Amino acid sequence: MIFGRPLLERLLLLCTREGVRRFIIETHDAPPNEIVRALGSFAGKPEITLVDDFRHFAADGDGLAAATPAIAFRGNLVLARSQLRRAIEAYAEAPSQRMHVDSTDADRGGAIELGPLATLLSDPATGVGSILTERGFLPFALNGRPQDRQEAELRLARSVRAESVYTDAPLAQMIDRRLSWRISYRLARLGVTPNLVTLANTALGVFCAFLFATTGYWNHLAGAILFLVSITIDGVDGELARLRMVESETGARLDVFTDNLVHVAIFIGLLVGCYRVSHDRAYFWLLGLLLSGFGACAISVNRALESAGDETERWIQRIEQATGRDFAYLLVVLAIIGKLLWFAWSTAFGVWIFAGALWLLTNRRSSRYHAGVRMAG
Repeated sequence: MIFGRPLLERLLLLCTREGVRRFIIETHDAPPNEIVRALGSFAGKPEITLVDDFRHFAADGDGLAAATPAIAFRGNLVLARSQLRRAIEAYAEAPSQRMHVDSTDADRGGAIELGPLATLLSDPATGVGSILTERGFLPFALNGRPQDRQEAELRLARSVRAESVYTDAPLAQMIDRRLSWRISYRLARLGVTPNLVTLANTALGVFCAFLFATTGYWNHLAGAILFLVSITIDGVDGELARLRMVESETGARLDVFTDNLVHVAIFIGLLVGCYRVSHDRAYFWLLGLLLSGFGACAISVNRALESAGDETERWIQRIEQATGRDFAYLLVVLAIIGKLLWFAWSTAFGVWIFAGALWLLTNRRSSRYHAGVRMAG
C-alpha cells in the first residue's frame, strides 16, 4: 500500500491516464484473493489479462501484433506520472529503439522498458538509459525491507514539487513548495482528503480578509502573515490529490472557486480596512473598479485559453505563473510599514492593466497564427 492505495493499482491508474489501454500482468501463481486486492478498482476489467508466465502469453499472442508499442514494469516500482509521460514522449520520438532504465534504489531492484511488445516479452535488456532519472529520486523499487515503503512515499512526495515548477510563480517555487510537499506527505499518510484541506484553507483565507477589514495595525500584520501561510497550504490539496491518486473534476473546480473567493474576499477586506482607517469615500469607487477589473481579467483569461489551440497547456502554465500569489510576500512587507493602502490602489488599477495586456497579447498571437496559415496556404 502506497498512500492508502495498492501499488499495482497505482501503476495501472498512471498508465491509464497516459493512454495505455491493455495490461498484461504476470501473477507468479499468486492466490486469487491477493490478486483481486492488488488490482483494486481494476479487478475484473476486460482490459486486464492475467498470466502465470509471460512466455505463455508470447506463445498465444492474444491478438496483439509483435510490433505493438508497450511498456514493461519489472519489480515493485513506485514512479510519478510525469516520469511515465516523459518516457512515452521519448519513445514516440524513436519508436524503433528499445529504452531501458534501472530503478534508483540501492539494489536496482526494478526497471522500466519501452519497445515493441515481442521484444519486451523476451529477456530484459542490459543497457541503462536516463530518460526517467533526471530528478534523481524515482523510479524506486520496493525490495521487501520494512523501510522501503516509507522511502518510496517520501520520494514520491518530493517529486510533486518538481512537477509543479512550470506553473508556480518564482517565490512559490523557492519557498512555498519546499514547505507544502512536506505537509502533503504527512497528511497523505494520515488519510486526510484534499477537499477537506481546500475547505479549511478557504476558511483561513476568509478570516485573513476579516482581519484586513479591521483598523488595528497588529490585525493587519496578522492577516498578512496568515495569508502567507494560506498560500503555502493552497498547494497542499492538489499535491495530496496526486499523492493519493484521487484527482477529480469536482475537486479541481472546488479549488478554483475557493481560490477566487479568497482573492475577492482579501481585496474587499483590504479596501474596507483602508476606508475605515481614512474614511475616504474614494475607496467605494476603488472597490467597484477592482471588482469590475476581476471580471475583465476573467474574460481575458478565458479568451486567451480559447485561442491557445494546441498550446493550451503551455498558455495555462504561463497564466498561472503570471497570476500566482507571490503578492502575499509584498503584503507582509507593506503591513509591517503600515502602507497596505499602496497595495489597494495599485491592485485596483493593476487588474485592468493585466486584463488589457493579456487581451493585446492574445490578439498578437492570433494574428501571427492566421498569417502563418495564409503563408502555408
